[in-house]
Amino acid sequence: MRRGARDDKRFTGLTILAAATGFVLFLPPLLTAANDGGTVAGVPAVAAYLFGAWLAVIALVALVVRRSG
Repeated sequence: MRRGARDDKRFTGLTILAAATGFVLFLPPLLTAANDGGTVAGVPAVAAYLFGAWLAVIALVALVVRRSG
């Protein structure tokens, strides 16, 4: 197998991992756990969770793309 094909498979695997992580972060059980009525720095906990999870997925995708070359 040539080196480029191995890199393509690794990139594909990492992008699938990033998508699966995003999927899991936005599943209803995790969202309802964050929806307890509390606040984080004056922001409702569910909103803080949503933006934090969104930021984590964006950072993960940026890291994958940066490492891919």
